[in-house]
Amino acid sequence: MAAATRSALSRTRHGAARQSVALFDGSTLGKIEVIGPKAAEFVDFIYYNTMSTLKPGRCRYGFMLSENGVVFDDGVLVRLDEHRFVVSCSSSHVTAVHARLEEWRQDRFGRGAVYIHNATAEMATLTVSGPNARKLLETLDLGLSLADADLPHMAVGHGTYAGDEVRIARVSFTGDRSYEISIRADRAEPLWVHLRHSGQAFDAVVIGLEALMILRAEKGFIVIGKDTDGTTLPHDLGVEGPRAKRQSEFVGRRSLFTEEASRGDRMQLVGLTVPHGEAPLPTGAHGIRRSDGGLRSQGFVTSSYQSPALGRPVALGLIERGAARHGETVEIHHLGKLRTATIAAPCAFDPAGDRLHA
Repeated sequence: MAAATRSALSRTRHGAARQSVALFDGSTLGKIEVIGPKAAEFVDFIYYNTMSTLKPGRCRYGFMLSENGVVFDDGVLVRLDEHRFVVSCSSSHVTAVHARLEEWRQDRFGRGAVYIHNATAEMATLTVSGPNARKLLETLDLGLSLADADLPHMAVGHGTYAGDEVRIARVSFTGDRSYEISIRADRAEPLWVHLRHSGQAFDAVVIGLEALMILRAEKGFIVIGKDTDGTTLPHDLGVEGPRAKRQSEFVGRRSLFTEEASRGDRMQLVGLTVPHGEAPLPTGAHGIRRSDGGLRSQGFVTSSYQSPALGRPVALGLIERGAARHGETVEIHHLGKLRTATIAAPCAFDPAGDRLHA
């Protein structure tokens, strides 16, 4: 399929995802269990965010850092009970995150205190997202209440489908109401068929990675390794709280207070908007500053798409001192051509988050 045709199809499916409901397979995302009497202490040490305060049946988004403080991976942590968590991580990082967790377990905890189990291949995860997501799930008769009071955003519920246990996490990578249904991998196909069949009543569409990337970029949600560059620290992404307030030790903590980490001109995550009617910015294009008669890079475009929801391009970038420069115009240089863009907040669509509860 030609790239232009594929992009047009992605935009069409994106529209349906925002207007009704979309289905996509999130099974490749990591599902690594952390179990044991010191599991809460362990995840506190592994994550930049404090996780031990998470109540059973709830989820929290967080970063894992390398020892040099750089953001290594991100994802949602699920607390199933007092001594059991599920680490969700990027599909491409499952092996690395598993090895990392096991390394730190061996370094600081015994097997009797913490046990690590990679359940990624054992469980399929099917995602239902959009304004009609709840209505579609109600056709499955999962045996649990989907009312917002019982299963709010960032909560986890348990039910059954055709006699098999399922876990339903209400988390979203699209910015719309979303549910992730995890079921034994060998029992997932009938559930997927049911979702697609029942979804016809809601004009449900199946979306792939390209449409998903547009949906998440409209919300300013990052992809590690795409919207980070191997030197990105958590406060460069606007997450300063743990660095400023946490007193307990965690991986990478000391590196967040070095001279390099405290520089005032660090590249920070921003949104970039272009004048009305212009094409999307090229990914990789540099924001430039004129200095001593030449051009100097002050950051670059990390993600860029045409937004069907907004009817205009959206882009994310890492720009020097970007968080303090919202509203400022910056020149963008790519392959010898110059354009302009306005620095903005990363979230371009539904910044109040109302659609999570629609």
